[in-house]
Amino acid sequence: MRILCKGFNLYNQLNCPAKCPTVGEFQLTGNCSPGDHFSIAHTYSVLASDTVLKLHCNLVKTQQLDLCNTKISRVTVGDDKLLVLAEDGQLLKVSLKDWSPAPLPKFIGNQDRVKCISSTSKLFMAYSENGLLYTIPEQVDFVNRNIVDMQCGREHCLLLDTDGNVYSFGAGSRGQLGTGQLDDQSSPVLLQALAGIKIAKIAAGGWHSAAISEEGDLYSWGWNSNGQLGLASFEAGKEKTVSVMATPHVVDIDNSSSLNVTQVACGTKHTIALLGLSPPSGQADCNDFYIYSTPCGLPNIFRLLLLHKSLKVPQNNFHH
Repeated sequence: MRILCKGFNLYNQLNCPAKCPTVGEFQLTGNCSPGDHFSIAHTYSVLASDTVLKLHCNLVKTQQLDLCNTKISRVTVGDDKLLVLAEDGQLLKVSLKDWSPAPLPKFIGNQDRVKCISSTSKLFMAYSENGLLYTIPEQVDFVNRNIVDMQCGREHCLLLDTDGNVYSFGAGSRGQLGTGQLDDQSSPVLLQALAGIKIAKIAAGGWHSAAISEEGDLYSWGWNSNGQLGLASFEAGKEKTVSVMATPHVVDIDNSSSLNVTQVACGTKHTIALLGLSPPSGQADCNDFYIYSTPCGLPNIFRLLLLHKSLKVPQNNFHH
């Protein structure tokens, strides 16, 4: 499988041969295999394959790190460091300053181990097999053994359980928690606005959030500074403007009555959605992207005929 990227590239984090500060069209960043993990931070990107971390960044001399006998289960990135979750549950921190791995001090019980991790520049989260949640290294007041996904925004976190319920906590000043209020939440709360709607996928951006229902509908909420919610972000003709949407709303995608949203991901100030003919749990039979990040909030559509049908769309900050 190929990795295609576009956007901000000042640090050559997109591995562009021309080393352009901005990549305007989707270009090949690298190749990956099933089971590999690719993540993009603001100044670098990393591809994890088996026991090897491959870095793209012109600020660091060493571009590859072999963890030897430590098989990588998941990688999550921050501004100046990344976390590696090994298959045996061990957590490693890798600093960009010296590009060397170091085990994190133990913060979890002896009869438990880390199952999932997620992070951004300000949040490093861990979820355990016993259903415990940590803002590393502090435990959060929350227990749920049925969490299947965890996504971090700049200052907030979303959780998804097996029943399709969504929980949120953290900073809420821009409506990113979806509670209908702008208050912060110190522990996860159930999103009542999505009650009765089975959610299949979640995504968290800088200060906004998104989710896909089992039926293939896209919901978004939070800050709309650049139209990342799929709504107008300033006066455009007779269009009403929205700066903050504190409760989830359905995103209306033009000319898509026969299509479902199959995948979604959020950057700092943009949202990217993949459309297809199948439900979110299946593979897409269409390769149309909608990217919400224009000043008027109108989507840009890209047809990528050469992408694999089981495409995943991870991105962060100013990259797609």
